[in-house]
Amino acid sequence: MPAAPETVRFMMDHMVIKLGKYLRILGYDAVWDSLLRTHALIARANAEGRVFVTRNTHLKEQFPPVARAVLLTEAEPVLQLSRLIAELKLETKTGLFSKCIRCNMRLEIVADPAAIRDRVHPNVFARHKRFFTCPVCRTVFWHGSHVRNTCQKLFGEAAPADII
Repeated sequence: MPAAPETVRFMMDHMVIKLGKYLRILGYDAVWDSLLRTHALIARANAEGRVFVTRNTHLKEQFPPVARAVLLTEAEPVLQLSRLIAELKLETKTGLFSKCIRCNMRLEIVADPAAIRDRVHPNVFARHKRFFTCPVCRTVFWHGSHVRNTCQKLFGEAAPADII
């Protein structure tokens, strides 16, 4: 059975931040801090029960033990994602576009689109009826062509048709 987004949490090192953004797109809790050194990231991953994700081939010999880690060899983020999905048996459809890519917070559905009218381009407001906001950064999201393009990039022919 695939691992649902609410069951797995990730700590990304500086080599795999783009992968972290893709994990957020899938609805997973993925965090990173480019100002922290690897030792601190590992300590935080261990303390918070997160899977530490890296491409650092010296992980075992240069750093403290990691409770749970995935060492990736792939350089391309989409290939990294495919590998992570396969290795950890991650669910890829249920949490799709449910998190803020900036803040890692669960998005909220905008009950009254008129409330965000002045925060999006008039053409966007005219074309879309459903909007979402981040409760932290207040960014407004909608399922436009960027969602379709991202799904195509991440899933290819297996992209969900009902997301838009």
